[in-house]
Amino acid sequence: MRCEVCGAEIKEQPYYKIIEGGRMTVCGRCAKYGSSDWDPSVTQVRQSNRPASPRRPRSEFEAAETQELVENYGEKIRKARQAKKLTVEDFARMISEKESVVKNLEREEFNPDSKLVRKIRNALSIEILERGETASASVQVASKPAGGRTFGDLMKLTQKSDEEDEEE
Repeated sequence: MRCEVCGAEIKEQPYYKIIEGGRMTVCGRCAKYGSSDWDPSVTQVRQSNRPASPRRPRSEFEAAETQELVENYGEKIRKARQAKKLTVEDFARMISEKESVVKNLEREEFNPDSKLVRKIRNALSIEILERGETASASVQVASKPAGGRTFGDLMKLTQKSDEEDEEE
C-alpha cells in the first residue's frame, strides 16, 4: 500500500487521516498533516442539503421529448449573450461550461442536451426549445451532446463523395 500524500510505500500500520477535507490513507510521516482520523470500515451516506424535487407526472416527461430546438438557435444564443454584454468566456464561466461548448453552440455544431438547455434558459432568459410537430421539421434535442465529427462520420462523407464522383 502507498501513502496517498508522498507516494512512499507504507510498511507499518497505515494512518487514516482527513487532510484538506479529503479522506486519505497515509504513512506515519504524513499523518501529521491530518486534522482528524476516519474509520475505513464505516461507510457514510452523503446527504444533500437540497430538498428532493417533486416527481413530475409522466405527461411532462412525454412533453419534454416532443420539444425541439428553434431554428437558428445559435444566433439566438449569441444575440442574447451580447445583449447582456457577456463575452464568450464570461458566459461559459456563468453556465459552468467550456468556451468551446459555447462557441460550438453559437455555430450550431451540436445539439445541447436538456441540462445545457436549462442552463442557457436560466442565464440568458431565452427559450431555445419549441413544441415539435414532426421530427423532420426541425432538430430534436439530444439526450447527450452530439459533439464533433467522429471517424465514422468522416468515412460516410468520403463514401458519399466517392459515389458522387462515380456518377459523374
